[in-house]
Amino acid sequence: MHSRDAKFSEKDIPDLSGYVVIVTGGNSGIGYETAQQLAIKNARVYIAGRSQERVQEAIRQMSQSNVTKQLDLRFLQLDLQDLKSVRAAALRFMTEESRLDILINNAGVMTVPYKLTVDGFETQWQVNYLAPHVLTSTLMPLLLKTASSSGSSDRVRVVNVSSDAAFFGPKTLLLDDVNMTETKGVMELWQRYGHSKQASIRDAKELNDRYGSQGVTAYSLHPGIVRSNLQRHDPTVIGSVVRTLMKFAAGSTPLEGALNSLFCATSPKAPIMGQGQYFVPVGKLDSRAANWINDSKTNKKLWQQSEDLIKRLV
Repeated sequence: MHSRDAKFSEKDIPDLSGYVVIVTGGNSGIGYETAQQLAIKNARVYIAGRSQERVQEAIRQMSQSNVTKQLDLRFLQLDLQDLKSVRAAALRFMTEESRLDILINNAGVMTVPYKLTVDGFETQWQVNYLAPHVLTSTLMPLLLKTASSSGSSDRVRVVNVSSDAAFFGPKTLLLDDVNMTETKGVMELWQRYGHSKQASIRDAKELNDRYGSQGVTAYSLHPGIVRSNLQRHDPTVIGSVVRTLMKFAAGSTPLEGALNSLFCATSPKAPIMGQGQYFVPVGKLDSRAANWINDSKTNKKLWQQSEDLIKRLV
């Protein structure tokens, strides 16, 4: 079901005056629309990304598109391919802001060729899962403080933008080889992509299990089939086929693709429907992820493995 059929639209986003939000990768695609719509509803929105030039250009375009309204949009320097940069960005943010109401881990890469980051992790694993976990974990004291002071049990939210392509990957996580070094063949890039997105789904559930009772709820989601530049990296035959199909497929617009993120981040229905759950467009629970979501043993192990890594970053 495409988001254009949804009952939730950008008009349903409540007034967000007083909210402070971070959207990673908010300078293009669904991240751009996510950041813009939140700012239109009066939130202060930090767009986190590597390139100040690209983010400032996005901010300029958003401001020009909303000339009758003063949007509060800001840049947060962050490089998901460098975990020290991610941690530094979170620590810097906490010196500049006294609250954080919504964190949307939107940025990601898709089917990029096998390459290790400066931290020694396969790019998709780090950018799509590990770096967002480090960002969220480092910001957790501020998220908890905001939840405590807000007087609401579901105002403060973490949203992980995952993908239905998670189901293209392994049936469970390969925690002894997160880089999937032994994976070969025509689908290997998709396997690694799905692996990273499975981790994102599991992480949202574990985060909610740990902090939901303290007012920080978490959600994962599939944005829909969205025409974007994410598909440009895959050099394989499969990548060529996907890009060709996307030219003719009735994919969602970036705004339609942003609606599920906006639903999970702002709708009063999301916490009632499923804290820690996996949503498909728009605002619908998807039971296909149930085995992962209910696998508390693996989810805890993933969390602890990631937290141990953060300790080594300090």
